Amino acid sequence: MFRLLKVIAFLLPFATSLHAETIYKSVDANGRVTYSSTPPENIEDASQVKIAPPPTESQKQAAQEQHEQRLKTADMLDENRKTRNELTAEENRLKRERQKQQEKQSEESTDDQYYGYPYYRRRVPAIRRPVQLPAGPAR
Repeated sequence: MFRLLKVIAFLLPFATSLHAETIYKSVDANGRVTYSSTPPENIEDASQVKIAPPPTESQKQAAQEQHEQRLKTADMLDENRKTRNELTAEENRLKRERQKQQEKQSEESTDDQYYGYPYYRRRVPAIRRPVQLPAGPAR
């Protein structure tokens, strides 16, 4: 899009020479449209094309300023995107490191839970709870 704006800005000074001539539009029997600067033989089928006047110097200057502002904005957005991508990459790297550390810790802690031959786990003493007897008839 910026390339198109540059081309338009470049061609604007040459637009004044285009405006000086009258342009005719004609449609032949096959439906083909033709534009020319000379009137066709059959003038009844032709019409004049009105071309807008070229932009004034103030309009050209305003368009140039707007173009430069858009280029600056595009550069700023590009820098912001690059910075955001770098920050995201760093956050992802830190997450992976934390995940690796947690995996190491979980491996170390699970190794401590086994006692002796790897098929048997260390016995943990059972938690004793007081026994509650069902309420019976009062004596």
